[in-house]
Amino acid sequence: MSSSNGGINSAATNGRSGSTGSANISLNIKAPAAGGAAAVSTSATTTSITHKTLPDLKTQRSNSVCHSQETYSGNRRVAPTEKPPEKPLSYAPAQSRATGKEPKEGHLVYCEGKLHSGPLKSLITHMVPTHEYYPDESFVFAFLLSARLFVRPHELLAQISTTWEQQQGAGGGCDVVDDAGQVLYLSINSASPLTQRKGGAAAASAATSTELEPKPQQRTSTQRSAQHCIRLLSEWIEIFPYDFRDERLMQQVRILARKCVYIDNSLGKQVSRILQLLVSRLTALEQYEEFLLTLTTEASEREVGAVAAGQSQHHHNHHHHHLHNPFQTFLGSSHSHANGVGGGGSASGTSNSSYSIGNTSSSTSNSNSTTPQPDEVFGIMDMCPSCAHLAHQLTAIELERLSHIGPEEFVQAFAKDYPQQQVKDGAGSGGKSSLNDMKKTRNLESYVQWFNRLSYLTASEIVKYPKKKQRVRIIEYWIETARECFNIGNFNSLMAIIAGLNLAPIGRLKKTWSKVQSAKFSVLEHQMDPTSNFNSYRSTLKAAMWRSEGATEERERIIIPFFSLFVKDLYFLNEGCSNRLPNNHINFEKCSQLAKQVTEFNEWKKVTCPFEKLPNVIAYLQHSAVLNENTLSMASFECEPPENTEEKDRYKTVKAETKQQLLQQLQEQQQHQSQ
Repeated sequence: MSSSNGGINSAATNGRSGSTGSANISLNIKAPAAGGAAAVSTSATTTSITHKTLPDLKTQRSNSVCHSQETYSGNRRVAPTEKPPEKPLSYAPAQSRATGKEPKEGHLVYCEGKLHSGPLKSLITHMVPTHEYYPDESFVFAFLLSARLFVRPHELLAQISTTWEQQQGAGGGCDVVDDAGQVLYLSINSASPLTQRKGGAAAASAATSTELEPKPQQRTSTQRSAQHCIRLLSEWIEIFPYDFRDERLMQQVRILARKCVYIDNSLGKQVSRILQLLVSRLTALEQYEEFLLTLTTEASEREVGAVAAGQSQHHHNHHHHHLHNPFQTFLGSSHSHANGVGGGGSASGTSNSSYSIGNTSSSTSNSNSTTPQPDEVFGIMDMCPSCAHLAHQLTAIELERLSHIGPEEFVQAFAKDYPQQQVKDGAGSGGKSSLNDMKKTRNLESYVQWFNRLSYLTASEIVKYPKKKQRVRIIEYWIETARECFNIGNFNSLMAIIAGLNLAPIGRLKKTWSKVQSAKFSVLEHQMDPTSNFNSYRSTLKAAMWRSEGATEERERIIIPFFSLFVKDLYFLNEGCSNRLPNNHINFEKCSQLAKQVTEFNEWKKVTCPFEKLPNVIAYLQHSAVLNENTLSMASFECEPPENTEEKDRYKTVKAETKQQLLQQLQEQQQHQSQ
């Protein structure tokens, strides 16, 4: 199959030496130390096994369009050699597109017609719709995405609501509505429908009908303003639904909705539909989180169960003569079907989880005669002989997990460690507490954990085979699966498989690799080569984006980026540009750049999986047990014995550590059961 997203027919230049690094990717994003460059940890391992790591994106900072006072290179601060030419600036008040040359206090700053910066209070005002003004779609997304770096969402909506209400009463009396929806002050001469609706008999006895009845033009303008306000609320809920898990924000929603419905009763049905959509989105999120919790629990139980299975199930597994048990050497156990090495217990596709990919039950029974029965399943090749079908199932998992990542999670990953600074323009709570309370989800972290799992699953499937011929076959199987992922546009699974094949316990199997036809693998490694800031991958990604833009079929629209690199790009963009300019204005140019990249991600995650889902394969990929780093190393040494003194010492160390860890886990489980 030829690729339309960059091609894989070019000759490799690096062979197996182009290792892409450790499979273990982490998101330990920390604020950079003073005088040093920010860095993202790409390896969570602490053993003595040498893993190649992904390079820092040093060039990403210098490519940023943001105008910071200094640029970073490596671990040193480097002063710019030349001052960039100043771009002409223009100024305008909030809610106005007309610009002038004279700066005034509170005005927004524009550069070449694009919003450049402004005080936080003015940006919030610019967000407030009127009867004749509605903020640009790009501004709405960029500001809602980045505003959380400066103010909590519920505080932002409260200020929008207050500003909007003040604007409604600007031409006459002001109607003030409290949290319970009661009018506290009414001006008889006010033209606001709030006055007419809540004034009642008291207002009628104090003025004539002419004074009470607003002019038709004024009433229409106010209704239009209320409609715009509900539209803004609707877009917020549509784009950032996870914000509304905060009861403080929901309280502000109820207050603003009441104000608008008082003005125009017809908005009541619209508000109801919006809230129903919100409930649906949050319910789906809760189900997904329960599914992730189930996966975590199962993984923990299965690791402990591996010990018990290895000790007690010898007589049940005589028919699995080809099973390779990495625990048998030091536990004195024999072969075990459910030993957690290959996840045989999950191979049937059964699961305790009620959540499943694509709303397809993962507990489907294997009644089809062509589907392997539990006793026939040893590894992923038995479950899914076709590499193309396996790539399809990996893509289904990737798209499902991507769909649950909220765009705000990227910015919250940066904001959670920031202290909330006091601001002079009246925005924010004025406290110094952390913004960490905004973090309501962990979908981003769970997606990175999926990458790590797939990498170690790839390696675990290889070392379970005791015969070299079998290991050669499974390695070539994974290579062909990675090639199919590349052709689909699933770069995250592709990179996870490459990382798994490059893990030290797999890379050391020299006798096995000598029999592998690795030409295809070398081409894939070249495409994902980390040198030059992943230049080959970035070129391929651009080609995939061009293909997606002109796609006529859903499968041609698929773009699943190498997620760890995508997050690192955003991180360095955030760290390389200041949030505020020297005049204390919000650097909205940075906000726009963050929004641009996150907008692309939003489009990628909307693609519906066009492939038929195989529930038993999906369940195996997500539920089957995988070896951790120590047990993986031990199994590797059993496949091919240590060849030198260093490897022999390593084998003894890993063997002792693994035995101690597993026995300790078994004791903890027994103590827990006794309680």
